[in-house]
Amino acid sequence: MRTAQQGDRVVVHYVKRLQDGSVVSSRDGAPLELTVGVEHPRLPGLGLALVGLAPGGSATVSVPPERAYGPADPGRVRRWPRTRFPGGRPLPVGKWVRVAGRDGRSRLVRVVEVRGRTVVVDTNHRCAGQALTLEVELVAIEAPAAGPGPGAL
Repeated sequence: MRTAQQGDRVVVHYVKRLQDGSVVSSRDGAPLELTVGVEHPRLPGLGLALVGLAPGGSATVSVPPERAYGPADPGRVRRWPRTRFPGGRPLPVGKWVRVAGRDGRSRLVRVVEVRGRTVVVDTNHRCAGQALTLEVELVAIEAPAAGPGPGAL
């Protein structure tokens, strides 16, 4: 039976468990297609863990924060004017809210504190600073990828 090798396009189901207890899974939806050995934004740190697996096989990978979504950066805690947020909308401390960026695209920020006309927000990725565990099941091996591409490990 063929096993996955670096550069193969594969289809996987995954369960991602974050240090804060949250869980994200592909089990209730479509599996994810990725290239073995190329970093994937949904499964950071997976790397070459699928090498040698046959369809139906699984792997569990522990990923430290620096290989996952990076450490939390205190420099990404900022003070923004209240006018950057939609008027009249509550800004509960500790909650994630969507706000328009300067480039017009929306992004999530965590409200740290509200001080009158100033809102202190954390702009780190919501998973920054957290270790994660990936449980990945190889569903199928599609074909070798065209080339190693950017981000190959």
